Amino acid sequence: MTNKATKIITYILLVLAVITIIGVVAHFTNGFTSDFKTFYVTVDGKDVMTSSSGYKVTIEKPLQVDVKYTFNFATDETKDYSVKIVPNKIENSDFTYTVDGESKSFQSETDLTAAFAIDKGEKSFIVKPKGKSLTEVLTAFYGKEVTDCENKGYTDMFTIIVMSYNGEASVKLNFTVAGKVTGVSFDKEVILF
Repeated sequence: MTNKATKIITYILLVLAVITIIGVVAHFTNGFTSDFKTFYVTVDGKDVMTSSSGYKVTIEKPLQVDVKYTFNFATDETKDYSVKIVPNKIENSDFTYTVDGESKSFQSETDLTAAFAIDKGEKSFIVKPKGKSLTEVLTAFYGKEVTDCENKGYTDMFTIIVMSYNGEASVKLNFTVAGKVTGVSFDKEVILF
């Protein structure tokens, strides 16, 4: 090869290396909107760096989350993580229900992890509700019958907080427990034959 061709190839490789570095940094900074992330999760094939919403979780369709550390590929060491489930506190969305005759506020709870079955592995975990409806999930949490809870709740009312091994990084996943259908009604005046 000539000296000129070598220089052109060198410049092209240098430009490609710079573009690759910029792409990697953009990915791990959430499009340059946050600090560089060394801890993240993957849900349904999508990387989540800080938070994500819109997941529906049922007993039949649990949520699987893969836990990842950016620089863990070069080592055989598996770093730990922790999982906690709390209410997603959205203004004007709180509701009350009754437990053993006592009125409770949903968003006043600080840890709802006991209402879910969490199968935690080395690099991933699966979250499954301990019931098919909000009432059943809250009954599992309290260990007592929960009433006045039907037709209450809101989209993304639960938040999974996944913490890194040292507690310095976290990812939040907001989700809804998809309730069971309890009936169907038809308006006779609207049905056309």
